[in-house]
Amino acid sequence: MASIVNASAALRIRNEQNRAICSISGVNTNMTAQDAAGFVTGIQTMYNRGSVLARIHSVSDIEIADTTA
Repeated sequence: MASIVNASAALRIRNEQNRAICSISGVNTNMTAQDAAGFVTGIQTMYNRGSVLARIHSVSDIEIADTTA
């Protein structure tokens, strides 16, 4: 049996001109949408950037259980 497991994630925030504001790696892969929105709003306020675009890039591992016994 195989399963897909979240391995890592990064949050990337850009301004409306598609210029990078910040990139945070090591984001909790179990983060909720509310958690992400709160963080992005904080970055928006801290850097006074106006509207921003945010994406979560995640990497998953495929775990394959050895069924030969």
